[in-house]
Amino acid sequence: MKEEFDNKSLIIVDGHNFIFNFYKSGKLGREKIEYLKEKLIYDLGWYKSLKSCDVVVVFDARKSVNLRRSRRIVDGVEVIHSRKNETADDVIEGMAVARKGYKKIFVVTSDYLQQKVVFKKNVYRKSVREFNIELRDFKRRIRETVINQGKGLSGKFFPLKNKLNVDIETKNPDIYKK
Repeated sequence: MKEEFDNKSLIIVDGHNFIFNFYKSGKLGREKIEYLKEKLIYDLGWYKSLKSCDVVVVFDARKSVNLRRSRRIVDGVEVIHSRKNETADDVIEGMAVARKGYKKIFVVTSDYLQQKVVFKKNVYRKSVREFNIELRDFKRRIRETVINQGKGLSGKFFPLKNKLNVDIETKNPDIYKK
């Protein structure tokens, strides 16, 4: 099921742009936004593992008090928050130019101006709608694969006890008691 891009590709996602365009959420509370950010990062982790590419998601934190960008790796996804007075667009534009060694770089955003700025040789744009369709397709394919593999088991699941060494049950007779 694993798919590979030509050589190494980089996907850069404008995080808040994705959340607000995909979920069509005008006014969201901070908790809901944080939940949607974590959900997006989780989905991107799956996407990365199946596509064999590098994935970066950038969130706008220009109104924060942080004087430095924050960067962390979550489920193999690079998560960046911009610094005070810096937009996610600024980070993405710089990253699309500075990141070398990729045959293709995809920027996921529905911001028309951003799409125009980053468009150059080997930098491509994907709209939020287009990328979301791709994510949903991956989730559907994963579910189908799991279901089809489960059918091969004929619905039979064997107790853990049948798979353990006999010595374990002898040494720990209470292990199977409920």
